[in-house]
Amino acid sequence: MDIQSKLQLVQEKYGPWTAHNIEIAPGIFTIKEDKADRAQQRALIYAGLSTTLLKRKNIKGLKILDLGCLEGGISIALSLQGAKCTGIDVRPGHLAKAEFAAKSLKINQRCKWILGDVTDPSLWLEIGSFDIVICSGLLYHLDAQDILPTLKRINDKCKKNGMAIIDTNIAPQPKQRINIKESTFLYGCEWIEHPEDRNIEERIKHSWSSLENNKAFWLTERSLCNALIMAGFGSVLKQLYPYHEWAHQTRDIWIAMPGESNPNNLPLRADPDPRPIPHPALKIQQ
Repeated sequence: MDIQSKLQLVQEKYGPWTAHNIEIAPGIFTIKEDKADRAQQRALIYAGLSTTLLKRKNIKGLKILDLGCLEGGISIALSLQGAKCTGIDVRPGHLAKAEFAAKSLKINQRCKWILGDVTDPSLWLEIGSFDIVICSGLLYHLDAQDILPTLKRINDKCKKNGMAIIDTNIAPQPKQRINIKESTFLYGCEWIEHPEDRNIEERIKHSWSSLENNKAFWLTERSLCNALIMAGFGSVLKQLYPYHEWAHQTRDIWIAMPGESNPNNLPLRADPDPRPIPHPALKIQQ
């Protein structure tokens, strides 16, 4: 059976690709040839970040964990550069498509796919440690109380000389807060993932949403930074260039580096930001 016929069979069984436009053979794409592939674009940025910050010539041989991998596009793009990728997703159809694409490209030996929910503690017992953990398009789908435990598990799975890439939406304003412990709060805004009466079949079909939780919580940038430090990371960086520009202003890339958490005993970033927006001297200049 030719590759086009195999692709059609996978689409008939699991539905069309909705996220990752992968060229599985010359001129044959999982969506269509002229559709831009965001997964490929972001994977190139992640690879560049990894070589720069980990001081490597390339990513060949690196172990990469791809959380909420959808149809596998990011893992596949990085595996084509020689990385060993493990993709985790909660929807079996996503992983079936990812496995098909990886086999079509003959990189299935460098790709591993795991069915599971990243908020399930038992899932993390089955996997080892990684040079890079990618949390791309996932964090803003989590329930508020799952955010910090998930970030802690990401930190636990990062090798001490590795890094985590957090590609996520953030809340533009601190409209709500969640209590972490005692007087420690994270700020952001709630996001509706599903109406409460949506059944499991319909939830599965909404393939870019969570599965179990009806609400998610988007952190502000300051609270994202605070959450990563509370999770045990030593420093948090923001990638400004090279960049992948979304059509909205609430999404960007942050890098969390393992290391001694807060060696200088700095307080967390104040959120909401108490500072006046303009520089005080601007009043003098006016």
